[in-house]
This record gives sequence, C-alpha cells and structure tokens, in this order.
Amino acid sequence: MQHILFILGGFTVVMGILALLYGVMALIGRAFVGRGQQPAPAPAARPAAAPAAPPGIPPHHLAAIAAAVAAVTGGRGRVLRVTAPPHKATSWALHGRSEQFASHRVRWDWAVPGPPHIEPPHPIPAALPAHGKGPEA
Repeated sequence: MQHILFILGGFTVVMGILALLYGVMALIGRAFVGRGQQPAPAPAARPAAAPAAPPGIPPHHLAAIAAAVAAVTGGRGRVLRVTAPPHKATSWALHGRSEQFASHRVRWDWAVPGPPHIEPPHPIPAALPAHGKGPEA
C-alpha cells in the first residue's frame, strides 16, 4: 500500500506542475493577444490583372496553389509568382542517394547462407554414446 501511495503522490506532483505550466503559458498568451496591431483598412484599389500562367505549369496546379493561399491567409493573400525549380536535384545529391540505396542491397554471394558458422574447438567423435551412457552401453 505504501508503494501505491508513493506512486500516486508522484503522479499528483507531476500533474500539478503541468497544470501550473499550462496556466503560466495561458497568461503569457493572453498578454500577447492584446498587443496585436489592428490592421488599417486597405484603400480600395483596382484589382491587378491576373498574370498569364507561366509555361510548363498546368492551370489546375495554379488553381490549387491559389486555393491553398486563400485558405491559409483567409482570403487576404495573393499569388504573385509561381515558378518551377530549374533542376530536379543536384548531381551530388543523386549520387549520395544511389550510394545509400546501394549500401542496403542484399548481396547473396558474401557468405554461406544460414547462421554464423563457427568451427568447433575439437572434432566431433565418430561414435557418440547412446543416451548419455558410456561406451560400455
């Protein structure tokens, strides 16, 4: 019973400290929420013409990117440019990947299949005793 009370006491201490940390973080969060700057209303400007789709990027990709930006920014964001990287990967990165993958390849001709083969310290006798009895059995 003493061990259970010790465990419950430790559990209570840990939960109390976690609750205290949660309370401190909540107070700090509330202090910073009140300090946010109120955005000034943007002057009504004419909307800019949408740029033409860059070559090589499908229109449905552009639509997905614009939808993601609108979802994340609450409709306040604007996609200015979408470009594809000029290369897929550098040659040293490709070489490193090929070396990594090659190091994990199973090489069947390295050793005899099965468990590790260890030579016994002495040769096994040709005639073994029957059921633990000596040679006289």
